[in-house]
Amino acid sequence: RLVEGNGLTLIWAPDGPGWPRSGTNWFEAQQICQHLSEDGMAAAPTAQDIWRLPTVNEAVRSMAQHGRNSGGVWDSETAQTTYETTPDKESPLWNTHSQVIYWWTATDIDEEEAYIIVYDGRVWPRAKRLNQDYLGFRCVKEPQEK
Repeated sequence: RLVEGNGLTLIWAPDGPGWPRSGTNWFEAQQICQHLSEDGMAAAPTAQDIWRLPTVNEAVRSMAQHGRNSGGVWDSETAQTTYETTPDKESPLWNTHSQVIYWWTATDIDEEEAYIIVYDGRVWPRAKRLNQDYLGFRCVKEPQEK
């Protein structure tokens, strides 16, 4: 799904291995994204390096409510977010029928922690080895140049 807004254009993985309905840890999420096929529908046995986890900045800037971009800004100095409109758990970014309410981002803090984003746009540090059903991920890639 192509999502544009807030100076950003990304393709977000379709429902499947790159956008599962249950959670995993950060390391497994990274690996699945690296192995995802071009169409995002299957995980290959070897790394394809087409898809990746979104950075915390990309995730914040992509958040939306009622079909409109929420105008999110990530301040990396203070590790804080601000939004023109508070985002919500709705399509096209979130699966409203999934228990997942947090996503891993590619932005790590150190060897032990990385940032997660909540459906309402808040960002928190979490242990990379944390594996909970409601902490998932969604892979992204840049659109092809035409």
